[in-house]
Amino acid sequence: MACAKSDYLVVGAGVNGTSIATTLVSLGYSVAVLDRSPDGFVAADGASNDLNKIIRADYTDGNYCTLAKEAISLWRTHPILHKFYHEVGVLFRSSDRGTVWGGAGSGSGEEYVRRGVEKARLEREGYLEVGATRGRAYVLEDDKQVRAVFEGKAVRLGEGMTGMGERQTGYMNPRGGWAEANAACRALLAHAVRLGVTLHANSTVTAFITENNRITGVRTADGRAFYADHIVLAAGAWTSDLLTTLVPPAAGKVGQAGWMTRPSAQCVAILRLTAAQAASIRGTPVIINFATGFYQFEPTWCAARGEWLLKIAYHSNGYVYPKPRVECSGGYPSFEASAFEARTATRQLGSEGDDAGYDMAAPSIPATQLDAMLAELGAVYPDLAARSNVLETRVCWYSDTLDENWIIDTLNHHPQFTAKAMGENVWVVSGDSGHAYKFLPLIGSLFASIAKLQPNTRLLDLHRFTFAHQVRLHQLKAQGEQIESADSNRFSEDKAKEANARARL
Repeated sequence: MACAKSDYLVVGAGVNGTSIATTLVSLGYSVAVLDRSPDGFVAADGASNDLNKIIRADYTDGNYCTLAKEAISLWRTHPILHKFYHEVGVLFRSSDRGTVWGGAGSGSGEEYVRRGVEKARLEREGYLEVGATRGRAYVLEDDKQVRAVFEGKAVRLGEGMTGMGERQTGYMNPRGGWAEANAACRALLAHAVRLGVTLHANSTVTAFITENNRITGVRTADGRAFYADHIVLAAGAWTSDLLTTLVPPAAGKVGQAGWMTRPSAQCVAILRLTAAQAASIRGTPVIINFATGFYQFEPTWCAARGEWLLKIAYHSNGYVYPKPRVECSGGYPSFEASAFEARTATRQLGSEGDDAGYDMAAPSIPATQLDAMLAELGAVYPDLAARSNVLETRVCWYSDTLDENWIIDTLNHHPQFTAKAMGENVWVVSGDSGHAYKFLPLIGSLFASIAKLQPNTRLLDLHRFTFAHQVRLHQLKAQGEQIESADSNRFSEDKAKEANARARL
């Protein structure tokens, strides 16, 4: 069965697909969105289908720092998204290790703090601070300043929040916080539907449709055909598997790693709090241990469950197992099951050798991971870190690139895609590397600039989002060069051997 032709066909209803579809329909294009999910919105196992995500502008990279400040302004003022944003601030601490995870350029904890505060306070970017009502970032020089952040809260702080300015360092940026991830993503896509976007649920894409040496559409597992002038593949951690499935051998044989992005599994735990426990830390900042990558939120009320939930997680090099699954049969898997999966599972396509170009993910999530996460929480909030509070653990999948720059490019620009004319209308938008969600309000606008649908008024370095940029990085890495990250410098060979080798969000 063939569906009506669109100007743009977007595969994936997560942060990238939702933002791009919203921008395109606002520019007057006809847009169809396909997703594996039963309702057409972000799938239950998609990274955007989450309790909350950090919203912060603390980047050393100029591209992302500028974009993030603009994004935060939009979170404050966007007619749809503002109610899902909570500007409680973000507190960065080094723990007693005093260093920053990562490779060349990451430096000491003191240098990390200095750069973070400096970037946050740039006067020339004041025009990006629309709607800001809170003060600017500042160094936490002693424990008195830490206690002031929690003034009026009944919570008992742990040893991890002491020794500031002596055995650890940190800073507080009031101009950041968190967003209700799934709720915001769904609300924005619902808005796009009201503007004219059509959603197609239960749409697992299995093949390109080609006519006269040009990709004109996609076919789904149930036989439906969708046609469009332009196709946007926004499949997140499923990108490499999807492209390996879709690209015909005659157009170039590309292994999964050849797509310049690969999935990694990250660890999340959700705790259940009593009303009194939740009240003790409501309105407190997001807290990030930048020496380990551990982070935690304030509690979130879950109306569906009728209880308060607290999310804690690690952002690390990630794990090879579990793999993202093609079928959409439920939510995130529990990460305790990954040890079994590592013994029995294989890639859906290709081979494990495809990961060789990255050298960063550990095989599977260790059995002690939950204990490590609770220990980190206990160092901050000792009264909340009981194992009996744990409701569930789950995996969050990322689509990683070598330097954490995203890929927003057409298929014909991939060096191993030989049928150049065939892929010039197919966009690959991927490589979120775990730090894309905060840009939900403007990823669509960025895509429109790269696609030359509107001017690049931000004057960003757009080459960083190309396949060519990633190809060059892989060449440099093969020559033994150190790859500098756009966000965390997480992919040091030494640090890749550790359990949690990246501290960025």
